Amino acid sequence: MSDLAEYASSLHEKESRVFDRVLKPRSCQARFQTLKGVRAVIFDVYGTLVNYWRSGFQSVQEREKTLLEAFSKLAVRFDMEETLVRMNPADAPGKTLSDFYHGLIALNHEKARGKGVEYPEIRIEQIWSVIVMMLERNGYSRERRCMAGDRAFTFADTAGFARSIAYTYNFLSMGRVLYPDVTQALRKLKEDNIVLGIVSNAQFYTPIDLTLLFREQSGGKIEDFNELFDPDLTFFSYEYGVSKPDNLLFRKLFDALYEYHITPSQTVFVGNDLLIDIAPAQALGMKTAFFCGDDAMAFQHDLGSEIIPDMIFHKWDEFAQEICFHGEMENDEKEN
Repeated sequence: MSDLAEYASSLHEKESRVFDRVLKPRSCQARFQTLKGVRAVIFDVYGTLVNYWRSGFQSVQEREKTLLEAFSKLAVRFDMEETLVRMNPADAPGKTLSDFYHGLIALNHEKARGKGVEYPEIRIEQIWSVIVMMLERNGYSRERRCMAGDRAFTFADTAGFARSIAYTYNFLSMGRVLYPDVTQALRKLKEDNIVLGIVSNAQFYTPIDLTLLFREQSGGKIEDFNELFDPDLTFFSYEYGVSKPDNLLFRKLFDALYEYHITPSQTVFVGNDLLIDIAPAQALGMKTAFFCGDDAMAFQHDLGSEIIPDMIFHKWDEFAQEICFHGEMENDEKEN
C-alpha cells in the first residue's frame, strides 16, 4: 500500500463522518421497465455510485460557506495560516487559500479552452503543488507531515505532500459514502456475466475512495474496486484532460468495448445527470439508466421532457433486477 493510500485509509477509519438523511426519489420518465440483451454496464461515480451530499449543501449559499469552512480547516490542519496571512493580510487564511485554488483552476481551464478543449479537466494535485510552492516562497517551512487521527504521515517530496493536501480537502469538503446496496447490485451483475466499467469525471483520489468504500460496504469481501470493474473499461477524466460530456472518454470506452466484441447497443450507461451522463451516452448509441432515487443528486436541467432515459431506478437492488444479459430489448415503451 502506498503512503497516500495508507494515509487515506487511516483518515477513512478514524475521521469519517456520516451525513445521514432520508433519500427522496424523483419522478422521471423512462422508455422501458427492463433492459435485456445487456453485455456491459458503465457507471458514473459521483451522485450515481457515491453519495457526496453533506450537511451544508442545502443551497448554493450554504454550499459556498461549507466549502470555505473546509479551506479554513485545511489551513489549520497543515499549519498554513501564518503564511497565508503574511501573503494576504486583508482576508482570512481560508478565504485566501480558496482564492488561490479556484483562481488556478480557472486559469488552467482558460488555457485549455484556448487550445480548443471545450470541457477541460485538470489534475488537482498539480493545483495543490503550485499552491505549496507559492507558500514555500513566502516562508512556509512545514515539514511535509499530515495527521490522520493520532498518526503522523510524512511525504518526502512536494508532489506527494500536495496529493495528501488534495485528498484531505476532498475529504473535508464532500460526503463520501456508497448508496445503499450498490455493492450487492454490482456483484449480481457480474454473476450474470455482465462486464462493468466506469466513465466519470474524477481525480486521482477517486480510485482510492472507491476501494475504501467498497471494502467497507462489502464487510471486507472486496479488497479493491477493480475486483468489480474491468480496468480496461475504466476511464477517469483527470487521466485525459477532458471531462464529460466530452466525447473523448466515450470514444475510449467504445474502442475498449470493441475488443470485447460488445456494441454500444449492448451497453448501458448509468448516471445521475441528464445533461452530462444520459444525453451524450444516448447520442452515441448506448442504452441509458437514470438514477433518480436521490432527489438532491438527480440533475435534470429542465431536460426531463427532451431527454428520456431507457430506464430509471430509485434503489440499487431494483436496478440489478431490471438488467438482463439474455433476451432482446423490449419494444413497448413505458412511462414511469
